[in-house]
Amino acid sequence: MGESEEGLPFLAMPLYPGETLKARLAREGTLPVAEAVAIAEKVAQGLASAHAAGIVHRDVKPGNVMLLPDGAVKVLDFGLAKVQDLSLTGSRTQLGTVIYMAPEQIRGAPVDERTDLWALGVVLYEMLTGRRPFEGENGVAVAHAVVHEEPIRPSTLRGEIPRALEDLLYALLRKDPPSRPRTARQVSAELAEIQRGHPYTARRSVRQRWAAATGWGRPSRRGTRRHPVLAGGLLLLLTALVVVAVLPGRGAIAGEHAVAVLPFENLSADGPHAYFAAGLHDELLTQLSSVAGLSLRGRASVMRYTGTTKSVRKIGEELQVGALVQASVQVVGDRLRFNVQLVDVATDRTLWAERYDRTLDDAFAIQSEVAQQVVAAVGSALNAEAQREVTRPPTASAEAYRFYLQGRAYFLRPTRLRQDYEAAEQLYERALALDSTFALAHAALAEVHALTHRLRYDPSPHRLTRAITAADNAIRLAPNLPQAHLAVRLAYALGRGDFKRGHDALLRAAQGLPGDARIRQYLGFSHRGLGQWDQAIAAFTKATELDPADADLFLALGITQGLARRYADAAESLVQAQRLAPDLHDAAITRGWIHARWTGRLDTLDAVLSRLPDALSIGRHGDIALHRATLSLWRRNPGQLLQVLRTAPGPVLETELSFQPVALYGGWAHRQAGDEPAARAAFDSALVLLDARLADLPDDWRAIAARGLALAGLGRRKAAREEVRRLEESTGNADGYFRPQLSEDRARILAQIGEADAALDEIERLLKGPSTLTAYVLQRDPLWDPIREHPRFRRLVAQYRSP
Repeated sequence: MGESEEGLPFLAMPLYPGETLKARLAREGTLPVAEAVAIAEKVAQGLASAHAAGIVHRDVKPGNVMLLPDGAVKVLDFGLAKVQDLSLTGSRTQLGTVIYMAPEQIRGAPVDERTDLWALGVVLYEMLTGRRPFEGENGVAVAHAVVHEEPIRPSTLRGEIPRALEDLLYALLRKDPPSRPRTARQVSAELAEIQRGHPYTARRSVRQRWAAATGWGRPSRRGTRRHPVLAGGLLLLLTALVVVAVLPGRGAIAGEHAVAVLPFENLSADGPHAYFAAGLHDELLTQLSSVAGLSLRGRASVMRYTGTTKSVRKIGEELQVGALVQASVQVVGDRLRFNVQLVDVATDRTLWAERYDRTLDDAFAIQSEVAQQVVAAVGSALNAEAQREVTRPPTASAEAYRFYLQGRAYFLRPTRLRQDYEAAEQLYERALALDSTFALAHAALAEVHALTHRLRYDPSPHRLTRAITAADNAIRLAPNLPQAHLAVRLAYALGRGDFKRGHDALLRAAQGLPGDARIRQYLGFSHRGLGQWDQAIAAFTKATELDPADADLFLALGITQGLARRYADAAESLVQAQRLAPDLHDAAITRGWIHARWTGRLDTLDAVLSRLPDALSIGRHGDIALHRATLSLWRRNPGQLLQVLRTAPGPVLETELSFQPVALYGGWAHRQAGDEPAARAAFDSALVLLDARLADLPDDWRAIAARGLALAGLGRRKAAREEVRRLEESTGNADGYFRPQLSEDRARILAQIGEADAALDEIERLLKGPSTLTAYVLQRDPLWDPIREHPRFRRLVAQYRSP
């Protein structure tokens, strides 16, 4: 910079001989591989110098790369450069040439040195192939391709491109900036190594381990290299690769045998194939769960990293794993593109990376062959049954498998909405219409039917019959399939009360999927149903270890500990559930009730309920109005209780353990207020509603219990005693979780009709074992008033009151 004789400022710039890379490419189309690598290395050196000075170029492209006659390379035009945090043109403005812009530039996000490395990758791709990795009819179409699509593998366009160079090129073109190489100096060193003929060491070592383990996939001439199968087969292959890298004795990850599979990035969000990412991710987790000796983080623990910007090291520390699997899935036309990498958490190095581009219908043509190689790779990590299952294709119909994956995507949605279960059911049915021998789809269908009934979306017996039929089909078609045994457990335990058969089936499922947290959770439910409370708590605890970020697991553990009267442990588990999911109101309300049963104090419960909205529904634990109504009843505040009932969203306050009409609570409120005519009218209204319910579902013991209380409220003692008898009959078919509630319901009815001794027999049994009944509940709940002064009642309260 200077000043002319006339006093005008000027800027002097060098004039280089030679031509731009843009002109060279326009004339020749492509460059020799060695020359392209040499040019890219020198550009990387130039960028490294700029980055060391705190400058990001932001417009690296062939027109800004000057090729000098002596072989030197100059990077020109820093007019768009960003100096440290001060952008000469605004760091969030979309500038530069869109063809060479990184995804973060297109989105207007902050940029750094890795933005220049992306552009270098685009330039290198163009030098090697003569075309750009992302193309479109206009700038908007190109920008869309940059953000959402993956480029064609350059080796398919030019066979002599070395594998190490292709790997580096794909690393430069990763969508997520933290996934790219960290520095231009690192890229320059790798390019120099490639020029010297030494392949990229980390990737080579993983390939060699894979070849040594399987005898398959050794280097072949470019252009004839085989592509692994996708969907079912691809997951099997990926399972083997992860196992090879992390199992003891096969060792790439310094003593760490734990792995996490992060949510697959969905690049098909606006199309009809968005389900592939969720479905394939779930299938991969299931495959890895079958590998003995591999510590796999469960689904809930990894799903919280959807769209995360956290570093690999930070995620690894939080999940306590040695390796992460990252992948993206995209469907374009009839092509399924799957990009995946295995990253060492300690070093942030990519141990293995691959890209697959296959048709949607190719998956099962070579699945059997690939599955055999997977079994060879994992060796003794799979037991004999698992080896046989893993080599058997789940279906011969690729279309049926796609419907299955789509159904899984709906079923796995965390909201558990009825419409999601209905969509999953329809998609599984479509899969089975194409292949009636598809055992995995039968098992999934059985699970949907069973849970649809369990969640009371359809409590009809017909729904359970359908669950049993689907489970029977699954186990008949695939006797060793773990998912089939899980289906048997759900169908037979819920549908026929055959808890022993269900438990045995679940143990078989756990053998096949030892690392599946969901199976451990079901084992907890099963042990609890059999009255095996210590084993239930152990199973839930194991589930939380496999999936330590699943709030539902801690909720189930806390509920079970509370029923088993381990109140301090229960409170701790429920607090952890709230930490993981602050909006999990089930956990907060359950903790409030546990404090009430444990200490007799209602302040914790009152604080929780006071900050929740009136119309809140908390799933299987009912609406917020139910809990507020019960709290008002216990406080003997009829005016407040009637006010709460006016906010109830419907005529019934329902949970998995109760079906109580709002009118039933109204009868109790009016009686407390001394308005007997209003109380009788309310009990009559409740009885009408309950009769209608039992006409449709005569075996709904919850409605039977409420009917007994309504009849007791009307003074119809004989009819109420008949409902006690019906509840006794129901007890034989109930599992260990529901049985204490049935006993407590019988005791309440008996107390209301004045049969003190029979009621106290039930109470004493309940106080000695797992249940929600405690001495403080007996003191608080006004439904025990008719027997409150009985000497035995007073003695039991004193005996079981906590110090």
